[in-house]
Amino acid sequence: MSEQIIIERDVPCELRDGTTLYANVYRPNQDGEWPALLTRLPYNKNLPNFSHRYIDPIRIALAGYVVIIQDVRGRFSSEGEFHPFQQEFYDGHDSVEWAASLPYSNGKIGMFGLSYYGFTQLFAAMTNPPSLKALFPAFTGHDVVNGFSHRGGAIELGKLQTWILDSVAPDYLKRKQSDTEYEKTEEILINDLDQILQWHSYTPYEAWPPAKKHSALYDLYVRYMNNNLMENEDQFSIENVNIPGLHLAGWYDCFLNQTIDNYAKIHPQNENQKLIIGPWGHGVFSPFFGERYFGLKASDDQINGQYDLTSLHIEWFNYWLKGTSSDLVDYEAPIQLFVMGDNQWRSEYEWPLNRTNYKPLYVTNEGLDFQHPNETNSFSTYDYDPKDPVPTKGGPTLLMHNVNTGPLDQQSIELRDDVLVFTSEKLQKPLEVTGPVKANIYASSDAINTDFTVKITDVLPDGRSINVTEGIVRATHQHPDFKANQITLFEIDLWATSQVFLQGHAIRIQISSSNFPVYDANPNTGVTLKDTTEIQTAHQTIYHDHEHPSHILLPIIPR
Repeated sequence: MSEQIIIERDVPCELRDGTTLYANVYRPNQDGEWPALLTRLPYNKNLPNFSHRYIDPIRIALAGYVVIIQDVRGRFSSEGEFHPFQQEFYDGHDSVEWAASLPYSNGKIGMFGLSYYGFTQLFAAMTNPPSLKALFPAFTGHDVVNGFSHRGGAIELGKLQTWILDSVAPDYLKRKQSDTEYEKTEEILINDLDQILQWHSYTPYEAWPPAKKHSALYDLYVRYMNNNLMENEDQFSIENVNIPGLHLAGWYDCFLNQTIDNYAKIHPQNENQKLIIGPWGHGVFSPFFGERYFGLKASDDQINGQYDLTSLHIEWFNYWLKGTSSDLVDYEAPIQLFVMGDNQWRSEYEWPLNRTNYKPLYVTNEGLDFQHPNETNSFSTYDYDPKDPVPTKGGPTLLMHNVNTGPLDQQSIELRDDVLVFTSEKLQKPLEVTGPVKANIYASSDAINTDFTVKITDVLPDGRSINVTEGIVRATHQHPDFKANQITLFEIDLWATSQVFLQGHAIRIQISSSNFPVYDANPNTGVTLKDTTEIQTAHQTIYHDHEHPSHILLPIIPR
């Protein structure tokens, strides 16, 4: 093969309604027909940081592929009006079949991409385009209504406001304004983005000035805030997808749970699914993340000890689009997990792992214990003031430029009066926790609605307390008949992890009622700060006695 490729810019694709989308195409510089790999994104096909971001399209083209990077409807070079997510079903279907019809395409299409352009893969696949043969969705979901802007009933405020203002607003407004008008708008956007961490605190959220300043953007912001981006989504289902897929996730990614769910829900229809989970955040593939170093095997060129991200894509698509043999597909286990603490990749064959021993770790007066508490009338209290919510420190966040994300030392948070801290004895031997984690918390509040948060940390011998996994629940979301001053059991999904708590370390949990600005602060009044500024302080009680054994349910793996 010639060591050259052809790059064509702004190649047109006409959709069924006459709208034209434009793509950049990378292809081998020789006669022939090739399988095509398509990605569809709203972040500008001409910017390498967004268009292909974590893989090399030139290497893939040299490997014998047509690589197509397309601006979705209403974004950058493409025509039409941008309607996030809901437009990507039929537009994706039409783009796949267009890619199959190109004169240098052999009609076999794969799709790749992360985040929004993981959604575009799965939404296209839900429409069953006949030419789509394989997927590679990374750090993404399939359900905008139930998994994109809310978690446990709380609004994912930081992600929502960051995405609208940083990722959507510039091109969205530029297309609607003259050059002179947009010069002023751009300056306003830059100034507000520079202050976005302060802007997160503005209430009511629905009247958020950085969005409300721009009437064209404001309707989209309000629909997102109200979880109303989708229309007629019910006609499409991931359970109808019957295409091989390699699903890439990160233990600290804001779409971890959804990516695992993608794998689990497609697998019954098509067992040719792979799941790879590394110690990463959203699109961040680094061995040093937050305040932890996971070793060189955690980098994007040592996945499972043998693949960089681009070669992983080539290996996957070679099998499904070219029919070549592949150790990745034929011999390797369907699941590859990076086990933190051990800092090693490991192969698994099912999720959750069949050998899991689910064991409750109970909250007690003394800390955490695997023995069921015998105490009676044992509880701990704190006051939650929405004017001073517990600040976000790390975790599966998606904030401006990936600040404040991943594994960070929690000691400053644990000094607060509104954070209850329970710690186990130091471990005499390593303890592995791999799988979905849940907290069962018995609690009451003098408010008519409130939130409860739980965070698990790994306490190192030097005293650092590094977050591992976390969750939140809004009382009336889980219990619509929730009443003040009534003891209620809350089941809080802490998502999943794979963490070895090493000898000499301890396990710690934090219980509180806020994690801001990742989630909106609950005003404790029965409404939200979306449309009010009224708040009240809530007096919270966490119970941990024989009758009310609050605990975290750990998926322990025998070693």
